Amino acid sequence: MFAALLPRLAAPALALLAAPVAALPAVAHADAPMAPPPVLEPAFRAHVLLGESLDVGQTPRGGRSLVRITGGTVDGPMLHGVVLPGGWDWQLHGAGGCIELHADYMLKAADGAVINVVNHAKACPGPHGEKPQMVGMPMFEAPLGPQGWLNSGAYVATVTGGNDPAHPAVDIAVYKVR
Repeated sequence: MFAALLPRLAAPALALLAAPVAALPAVAHADAPMAPPPVLEPAFRAHVLLGESLDVGQTPRGGRSLVRITGGTVDGPMLHGVVLPGGWDWQLHGAGGCIELHADYMLKAADGAVINVVNHAKACPGPHGEKPQMVGMPMFEAPLGPQGWLNSGAYVATVTGGNDPAHPAVDIAVYKVR
C-alpha cells in the first residue's frame, strides 16, 4: 500500500526541489521597513541576596560555579514582595570573558502569591574590553489570579552587581516588553 503512494507523494516534492530559485515566491528584502522597536515598561526591581559560591570546576564550556540565593526584596510599579531563600544561580565563565547565568528562584508577592522565576542572562566584553551589560530573559510561572499577568508576554532584565562586598547581591531590573 505504501509503495503505491510513494511515487504520488514524491513527485510534487521533487518538482519543488527542481524549480529554479527565481520561480520561488518573493521574500521580504533587507531594505523593507522594519517594525517599530518594542517599548520596555518597568515592572519591578529585585534585590537578590547571594550566599556561598561553590566552584564546580572547568567544563568544556568554561568555569562553572553555583551560587545560592538566600533572600531579597522586590519593589516596583507592578510587583512588591520578597525573594524567597532556596534558589540558585548557575554561572559560567567562558572563553573571551563572557559570563552566562541561569537562575531559578521564587518570589513571594505582597498578596502571598508564590512566583517561580527562571532567568537566562549573558554578557560579553566589547571589542576593546569594555565592561558589558548583563541582559537576561526572565520567564515567570505565577498562580492564576492577580499575579497571573506574569504568565504571558515577554520580559527582559538587566543584572548588575551589588555595591556591598560584605553582603553579596545582584540587582535585577525587570521590564515588560510592549
